[in-house]
Amino acid sequence: MKLVVFADYGLDDACATAYLLAHREQFDVIDIVPVGGNVEAEKALKNCYKLLAAAKADNLSINGIRVVDTTAHVQPFCRLTSVHGRDGMGDLFKDCASCAPVINYDEWVKEKCEDYRILSLGPATMVVDYLNKVCVKPAEPIVVMGGCVAEQPNYNGLEFNDALDEKAFLCLLSYNHVAATLDTCRANEFNYINKRMPGGKLSDVLINRSVSLAAARHNDRCYIYDYVAALALLHPERFGVSKKNYRCGTVINELYLKN
Repeated sequence: MKLVVFADYGLDDACATAYLLAHREQFDVIDIVPVGGNVEAEKALKNCYKLLAAAKADNLSINGIRVVDTTAHVQPFCRLTSVHGRDGMGDLFKDCASCAPVINYDEWVKEKCEDYRILSLGPATMVVDYLNKVCVKPAEPIVVMGGCVAEQPNYNGLEFNDALDEKAFLCLLSYNHVAATLDTCRANEFNYINKRMPGGKLSDVLINRSVSLAAARHNDRCYIYDYVAALALLHPERFGVSKKNYRCGTVINELYLKN
């Protein structure tokens, strides 16, 4: 099975990707699609290169990993330096060339794809574009990080990924999906503020940087949203799903952590 990851490469996307790479054996191919969101698409692409180089240096397998270049397409973004650092990914790594094959998006969407899953970690702009262009829809639910039902919104009255492209996000909810919303991610178990990681693994470095940036803003919480979505993808048995009325007549299939 192929996994397609749409990621806007802030720190939480990096944490999620590092976790996926640590479980690389579950997929035949992983196509990583850097998109605009936490940073512009060009920066997201460069951050993906840096992350994969760091993963390789950490002895994580990147065999079968491909990178899809979406920079020719206009995409929304908003830099949140206090959350993700100046470069969007915690100012941890130096720029570098890609150590994985890079494919142009417009060529990539022409590939025949039958057995695949989607993990959407950023705005839905390019996810919906991709779904509109491929003939075969994913057999299993798309795992989405985005939306909020009960928890307080975090960007202009909405969840960030929803707010940057509202039309695309609501369209994505019309597909078979499950969503790690702000409500899902703000469970006590996912608060990392007092969970400094002890080791030098890539995931430890990324989580600790997330915590340090969060602690500079507030001393009681650090939720690594996209990391929770990756957990839901790889460990669905830990989560239940509850249908909730959302906006504009849509329904969101919200994940919740089982007791």
